[in-house]
Amino acid sequence: MGMGWRHKIFGKIRRQDLFNLYLLIGGVSIVVATTIFTINMSKSVEKQSFLATQLISGIASLLLENRPLEEVRPVVSMINSIEVPIILTNNEGRPILWNEPVIGIALPEYQVLFQENMSKPSHPIILEILSLAAAYDMDQQPFAIFNQEGKRVGTLHYGRSALSQRLRIMPYLELAVMALFFLVILWALQNKKDAQAKALFAGMAKETAHQLGTPLTSIMGWMALLEERLDKDDDLIVELNRDVGRLSMISARFSQIGSLPKLNDSDLVGVVDETIIYFRNRLPHLGGRVELRREGDSINPVVFNRDLLGWVLENLIKNGIDALIEGKGTITIMLKDIPGGGVEMRIADTGKGIPAREGNKVFEPGFTTKKRGWGMGLALVKRIATQYHNGKIRIESTNQHGTTFLVTLPAAPEPPQS
Repeated sequence: MGMGWRHKIFGKIRRQDLFNLYLLIGGVSIVVATTIFTINMSKSVEKQSFLATQLISGIASLLLENRPLEEVRPVVSMINSIEVPIILTNNEGRPILWNEPVIGIALPEYQVLFQENMSKPSHPIILEILSLAAAYDMDQQPFAIFNQEGKRVGTLHYGRSALSQRLRIMPYLELAVMALFFLVILWALQNKKDAQAKALFAGMAKETAHQLGTPLTSIMGWMALLEERLDKDDDLIVELNRDVGRLSMISARFSQIGSLPKLNDSDLVGVVDETIIYFRNRLPHLGGRVELRREGDSINPVVFNRDLLGWVLENLIKNGIDALIEGKGTITIMLKDIPGGGVEMRIADTGKGIPAREGNKVFEPGFTTKKRGWGMGLALVKRIATQYHNGKIRIESTNQHGTTFLVTLPAAPEPPQS
């Protein structure tokens, strides 16, 4: 029944992940298809806008010399209305006219324009206009202006219309908006997934604590009867009471999953040594083939929940013991202060290591390499380390000679100043 419940839960999670994958692929397809269509459409409209700009600029270049002002004025007005920038220069390259409303540079007095030495221009307005004309000529060919006798009297330089320029950036702007929208969807889906995982963790943990409660109460009663028949100082009674206390603490740990625990302990070395001693007293059945030890020390202040951090250590040690080849090897917990605050805690074993293809999956809920494992141990370890203690956990190294987990705890917050 228990295994069936497990398959039902994780089967549902896999179906949800499959739905999210379909949604992801569908969203990407829509974004790509829409972007390609918009880019193609924008290029077509931009081309039409550019051709219209060429046509109007060409007409203007003919009319400027060959037609009276009354005929030229409507064309110039049209050029200004579609925001086509034009600059008129004479044969010396001297700028003599430009559409001020579009370019945004005021026309100076004509004597300023005609008195400028064009071999070495120095007036800032003329320099700016010449720079714009050169930029326009790099993008499109300017038009030559001829008088009625066919003599060239000037050049009309023109840039892209404002519409053409907006059309060029429109596909990229649309792509950015759609990408932002898509990222918001992904964020929402991730939050939904995290909420589901949180509910699953909390539900399983509280149910485990509830299921442990009844046999614990019964065991405590039997222990009371046993103490009446045996000496309370008997080693058997002492060790059994320790295990009962340990089970009570485990039940309390599970009951804290899903709620915000209090971080009120700072004796990191103490909790590490306590965990090592607990395992050492329960390893004689392995024939002394497993060595547990601590290396290093820590003086940097950190705060943690003793029960939950102890559970993290126990789980990582238990995983290390399970990974030992033929049940023989060493498990070392190394403490190291981080310059500037915080503590690094490494749990290293001399086991068979984690296969490369499975290294990124060990913290996922439901993933396990054991035949009867639930695949929740390391997932809970990660949750306790990252979400409850604002720390980090990762596999620092793994090979055929062993695995090292790195747990990082941040520096304790400074007490508020009165």
